[in-house]
Amino acid sequence: MANQQQYYILQQGVAVWNQWRKKHPDILPDLSGIRLIKANLVRADLSRTNLSRASLSRIDLSESDLGEANLNGTILFQANLNQTNLSKANLSLAFLVRSELIRANLSGAKLREANLSNADLYRADLMFADLTGTILSGANLSGAYLSGARFYRANLESADLSEADLSGAILDETNLRSAIYSEEQLSRAKSCHNLIR
Repeated sequence: MANQQQYYILQQGVAVWNQWRKKHPDILPDLSGIRLIKANLVRADLSRTNLSRASLSRIDLSESDLGEANLNGTILFQANLNQTNLSKANLSLAFLVRSELIRANLSGAKLREANLSNADLYRADLMFADLTGTILSGANLSGAYLSGARFYRANLESADLSEADLSGAILDETNLRSAIYSEEQLSRAKSCHNLIR
């Protein structure tokens, strides 16, 4: 359950919240299970915050810091996460359908079995991210940095991988049906066993 006092501080706006975070750098906020629909949290400091199972549909978190945050099972339907820092965040089982993650930093993030179908990840940084079993059907991954990412059993059907960097990526048992990519890109991957094409 979320800490109600912390939730109240967040509801007062980003400026008040960020000021509170600066004064209390040792507190790891617990906002698990909160419901914030269509909220404006641009440039919010939510690093290392527990937002697991929160309902954050259509929220604007662009340019925010969610580094090492716990977003396990969080609903982020049609969320704006453009240029957001999500490095080393836990987004396993998160629902990010039709979300915008343009130029977002997801390096080292856990996205196991998350749903990012039709999400826009143009030029996003997913280096060394864990995308095991992740649904990325119809997603825009053009120009994305996918070096060292693990796509084991991921669904990339109809995804756009044009100009994405797949060097060192693991694509074993990945579904690439109708996806846009080149054989040259695949040749740079670390492992491509049992691809579904």
